[in-house]
Amino acid sequence: MTGALAWLNDLIQWFGRWIPRLLLIHPTHMGVRFGPTGRAVAVGPGLILYWPMTHDVVQIPVTTQSIQLCALILPLDDDKPILPRVAVCTLNLQFAISDPVTAATSVLHFQALIANRAQALSALHWLLAKSRSDLDWLREAEDALRSEMATYGIHLLSLEIAGMGTGCVLKNISDWTWQDDGTRRTT
Repeated sequence: MTGALAWLNDLIQWFGRWIPRLLLIHPTHMGVRFGPTGRAVAVGPGLILYWPMTHDVVQIPVTTQSIQLCALILPLDDDKPILPRVAVCTLNLQFAISDPVTAATSVLHFQALIANRAQALSALHWLLAKSRSDLDWLREAEDALRSEMATYGIHLLSLEIAGMGTGCVLKNISDWTWQDDGTRRTT
């Protein structure tokens, strides 16, 4: 029975595209309206009217958002330790969308982009500054991340260390037959 009336559902949905829609954009969000020519325009917050046949609206949160990056593993220089040691770092970062049109047209998932780039830049600046004992590497990573995120319409508010400690690297029991160069030990 559902297959026989599926055409009726399609017909009603087609007619629904010709009816203008009202959309409430909350004060914590901005809307980006995409038109038939591919042009994107920022709208809202408030009540907006759009034609679903020719336009689409995407809502973007523009308030401050926070991400905690756990278990950023940074190698430590030890003089031939028994077990290789690493620094385990937890970072907190806050960001806000400053340009919703640029953000909506260039980024699909804001938090994943920021988390991946923050971990990569923090690890890179850590490796470049391992000989220093201060936290300048974090400020350098924050400046690099801030300038990179500005191209996506994202404003980085802060990048801070929430916790830092040392740990050791162990292999799983199932990994003992594999050597570090990727070959399998035969004996």
